[in-house]
Amino acid sequence: MRTFVSAAVAAVALVLGITQVGSATWPCLPPPVSYQYQSITCFRPEYRVEYREVERVVYRCVPEVQKREVKETVLVPVWRQEERKENVLVPKYREETRKYKSVRTEWREEERERVILVPEIKQVEQKYKVLVCDWKTEQREQMVMVPDVRIEERQRKYTVLNTKWREEERERVIMVPEIKQVEQKYKVLVTDWKTEKREQQVMVPKFSEEERTRLFTVWNTVPEVQSRPVVCHVPVSVPICDPCSGMVHYVCQMSSQVQNVNVTVMRCVPEQRSEKFRVQVCNYVPEARTFMVQVPITREETRTQLVPVCSYRQEKQKYKVSIPETTPEERVEKYNVQVCTQKPEKRVYNVQVPVTREEVRTQLVPVCTQRQEKQKYKVQVPVPVEEEKSYKVQVCEMVPEVRTYKVNVLDHKREERVRTVEYTTFKTVSEVVRERVPYTTCVSVPYQVQVCVPVPWCGW
Repeated sequence: MRTFVSAAVAAVALVLGITQVGSATWPCLPPPVSYQYQSITCFRPEYRVEYREVERVVYRCVPEVQKREVKETVLVPVWRQEERKENVLVPKYREETRKYKSVRTEWREEERERVILVPEIKQVEQKYKVLVCDWKTEQREQMVMVPDVRIEERQRKYTVLNTKWREEERERVIMVPEIKQVEQKYKVLVTDWKTEKREQQVMVPKFSEEERTRLFTVWNTVPEVQSRPVVCHVPVSVPICDPCSGMVHYVCQMSSQVQNVNVTVMRCVPEQRSEKFRVQVCNYVPEARTFMVQVPITREETRTQLVPVCSYRQEKQKYKVSIPETTPEERVEKYNVQVCTQKPEKRVYNVQVPVTREEVRTQLVPVCTQRQEKQKYKVQVPVPVEEEKSYKVQVCEMVPEVRTYKVNVLDHKREERVRTVEYTTFKTVSEVVRERVPYTTCVSVPYQVQVCVPVPWCGW
């Protein structure tokens, strides 16, 4: 950077000196100045990180496993049999006659009176306005294509069908309907009721005592040694770089480490045992019982009715028919044809233009009114009639009864046990370790810069 500044100052001084010399010899025009690019070498600082081996002392925690005997009191489960009593409700059935009231509906005819509205229609005169269409004559002009007709004679052949009609008499048979009233019998099913005695198998509960065996699980406590991870704090030397001086020094910090430690754990081991107990078992015994049932029955009844029966009889009928007979005939004829040509012509014509005017008219409109009128009618009124009926019901009563049963009761007794327990202790051990430590150095690095420098023109 200094080289560039000195070069620039030298160039400015050179230009000023040439300008002064020129002004002494030729004061009119200054000497021309040209510029060219030059490469200048500059240096910049660069920081590099290098490693070197350093010896340091490291302290580690070494675990030591020791054993000792421990006394503990354990609750051991013990089963004992105990006799208990309970109150049980035993069902007993008895037959009971009950009564109930039933309502039967009877119908009676009753005459009532009501007011109805009878419509009456009257013709009322009403006025209304109507738009009446009228016409007025208006004269208009238009260009019309007028046909110019001339007559031209032509000849053509055609065939003519000559039709002759002859009358012919024919005969046909028609069906004439006849309706007769015929008495017809039909059967109707009428519903009736009859009392019927029936038997039914009923399942009656019966209790009996039964001896059963059941399995139950007892959990025994067994010591077991397990390996578990334990977090320990170990002092570790950590390098720290000073931001001001760039020097690296070491600081002791506590770092966490995971180690496996043996621990005695009490584990529950299941044991299957069996025992006998008595259970009240309910069994159902079939029992035959009789009861009365109202059974619907249907009986057949023959009734008669008059039915209109339509029958057809054959009848001969004569009728006349005209039958056409055609004979073809070929003819030649001459005819005149009007040949039309169009020519324009201006014409004046009158046009009827529609005009509307308002007119008041009258008309008869039917208006419906209603008047009140009394009317008598008959109604079927229901009348409820109460009847008392009886029926039999099986009533279940629960009778209390004292029963005894045996139960296995779980008790615990205290028991002292001695077991060996392993525990871990840690001691600190020093150790010399060689490590690669980073350190920073500053180095000057050269680089090239392009600079624009003024150069005097020697040929002036």
